Amino acid sequence: MALLTNEDKILIKALRLEKGWGALTMMREFPSRKWKKRTLTNLIKRIDETAGQIDRKKGSGRPRSARTAANIQIVNDLICSQEGHPGTSKTPREIERETGISRSSVRRIAKKDLNLKTFRRRDVQLLSTADIRKRLVACKKLKRRLTKPKLDRTWFSDENCLLFKLHQTRRTIVCMQMSDQNVTCPPNVV
Repeated sequence: MALLTNEDKILIKALRLEKGWGALTMMREFPSRKWKKRTLTNLIKRIDETAGQIDRKKGSGRPRSARTAANIQIVNDLICSQEGHPGTSKTPREIERETGISRSSVRRIAKKDLNLKTFRRRDVQLLSTADIRKRLVACKKLKRRLTKPKLDRTWFSDENCLLFKLHQTRRTIVCMQMSDQNVTCPPNVV
């Protein structure tokens, strides 16, 4: 059955019940709608059998088997790290082995029901001293361009490579230190 809009279904129902029109008459009267004969015949048959009901019966169709409330709760418990125990999350494969829920269903539950996004850990290169200096220069240029209210809401970060000490009264960046290497910036940096 081709897709019919809800307005189309209501119109077809009214024409069938009030005027007794068939599929060919409706196609002749509404050529711009481009309805298919088989689609109209199926809908008219359903209207005749159900005394004018055009919507699907409640509960009809394939029942949910994987994305039930119980399975969603199980996946939620296993996919996220437990309180106070970081690193205890499980992959969809591990959850599949443990629960019997298929891996694709586990991923679907995580994405659609739990609103989680999948991230993969990737190895990246370490920053060289030249890269660190280049980023520092870029931060200084950005700081000069920002207004005071925007600067108060801005945090300059390079993940765990740079530590920032904030001056309590002026709320500006005073000094940047390297956490991995013993490179410190002069006090008049920013």
